[in-house]
Amino acid sequence: MKRRAAITGIGVISPVGAGSDAFWQGLTSGKNAVTEVTSFSTEGFDTRVAGSISFDVHGALRWRGLAEFAFKEAVKDARIDASAINGINLGTVLGGILAGQEAWRAGIGALPAEYHLYSGADYLARKFGIKGPVNTVSTACASGTDAIGMAYRVIVWGKADVMIAGGADALSEFAFTGFNCLKAMTKTGKVKPFSKNRDGLALGEGACFLVLEELGRAQRRGARVYGLVTGYASRADAGHLTAPDREGRGLASAMEAALKEAGVKKPGYVNAHGTGTLYNDAMETKAIKLALGRGAYDTPVSSIKAMLGHSFGAGGALEAAACLLAIKYGCIPPTINYEEKDPDCDLDYVPNTARKAAIKNAVSLSAGFGGQNAAIVFEEAR
Repeated sequence: MKRRAAITGIGVISPVGAGSDAFWQGLTSGKNAVTEVTSFSTEGFDTRVAGSISFDVHGALRWRGLAEFAFKEAVKDARIDASAINGINLGTVLGGILAGQEAWRAGIGALPAEYHLYSGADYLARKFGIKGPVNTVSTACASGTDAIGMAYRVIVWGKADVMIAGGADALSEFAFTGFNCLKAMTKTGKVKPFSKNRDGLALGEGACFLVLEELGRAQRRGARVYGLVTGYASRADAGHLTAPDREGRGLASAMEAALKEAGVKKPGYVNAHGTGTLYNDAMETKAIKLALGRGAYDTPVSSIKAMLGHSFGAGGALEAAACLLAIKYGCIPPTINYEEKDPDCDLDYVPNTARKAAIKNAVSLSAGFGGQNAAIVFEEAR
């Protein structure tokens, strides 16, 4: 009998709320958490906004604290003990860059031992005694999606019964400076995915973990099942370092392969990468059309990054949680700040207001630097 991977726990900390309930309420209410940065000076930058979190861990240990918070929330939500978890996959782009900044400022060797730059996955494994597969995944902005997809593979291949997977990244002056140099951030202070007058992204931060459990095991212990992972694929553009394939062929290929594995011809909802940049949104629209054909035009698509900002490795994991909660509650989170129709972006982007809809399945898309593309499919648990 084929093994199946169920999601039995969700742990979230995000700019719109901490905990899955607050996260979902923030998304469906269209909360805009992209506000003025206060953790460092933005003097001289093109933008002064980001998706920030009020959190009591600051400085070099911040991203690790975000990861630990989401990890504990997911385990609690799944109603299991951490000792039941076989392995961890953590997606991150920046990792310990905040510790690197502090080390550079303080001088080599001047930081306490707890600031050392070992991976977040390693830290969690040590803290909670997890001795199975422990992996840090860094595939640019597809990291969180790939971390969950790889954990799904481990479950269905019979290499583990319980995995925890997701992503975490913290806002940093380092990343802010880099994206400012790329001229990729919004100058208006509003992220407007798919809108004709969009002018760039905002950075964000956060963490999200999902508990993936072999379905039979979950059923035997009477676990609540949010949904199933039924398809996943990763594809590379093999092109430019920062620019996506303008025709969306890599992302379309990932989407097609994930949907085919899931046995889904037309998803009920597409959670887009949707950064709000000129090239990404046009490329992603083309990719969805390539994958779905005429079906793309009556498939709802939305981006939650207008509310959260772009939280790198956490982004795909937060968007996976949004898909699962959309299926559970029968509601699609909106693309806020949508103002003008763009002839290059002509799909149904669920503009500005959440929409009630019975959703049986959803696909989440991620596209990152280096031409990294990933797609993952979630379905309701019947």
